[in-house]
Amino acid sequence: MTFKVHEFQLLQDYRKEGAERAARLSQYQKDAESARARLSELQTEYEHTFTESVKHGTDATTQLDKLDGDIALQKEVIARRERDLTLAYAAMPEGTISSVDVVNEYKNVFVPHVRAEYEPIVQAKLKMARDLLLSCIIDHREGEDAYGHLREEMAEISRANRSEGKTDWIEVIDHPTSVAKVMRRQGAVQGVREVMSQVSLFTHGHKPNDFEYIAEVPTKTKGAK
Repeated sequence: MTFKVHEFQLLQDYRKEGAERAARLSQYQKDAESARARLSELQTEYEHTFTESVKHGTDATTQLDKLDGDIALQKEVIARRERDLTLAYAAMPEGTISSVDVVNEYKNVFVPHVRAEYEPIVQAKLKMARDLLLSCIIDHREGEDAYGHLREEMAEISRANRSEGKTDWIEVIDHPTSVAKVMRRQGAVQGVREVMSQVSLFTHGHKPNDFEYIAEVPTKTKGAK
């Protein structure tokens, strides 16, 4: 990777303030949860005591009356704890950084800053890739022009050899650059198409076996085309 990955500091500060606020509220939450848990224990104890008294024919009125009172008191405790928790949430300061501040800074400051560094890097690579592909096509066209007449002449000689009985068949006359094997294809144009195909597949997760990451755009020699 050639570009620096920046940390969004304001978000880190916002999270820190949120964590500190949550820590201050946690005790009120724990008190409310503890009160509810205690109520559940008392209700379970009441049910067990009542069930045992019926099962064994014993008198548990005194224990049940006490448990009933404890349950009523615990419900009042829960009401107070839940009220305290609600008041604490309302009274606890939100912090110096608002969620709106975080989104605005991300959109208006952080994103433009990262773009300013990132875009030139990718732009330079894509432009060189385009220039290289177009240069290959230009080379292909020049190769066709440079050797086209020679190939036609050789094809005519081959046909004459067959018609004059010098050979039993007409030789296949290849164009020297058109049959060049590049990128597993025959000819520069087909090679360019293969490159585009591999790039397309790579965007869907298929990595070529011979792929080599290029961190920086290499120095190029400009031609006169």
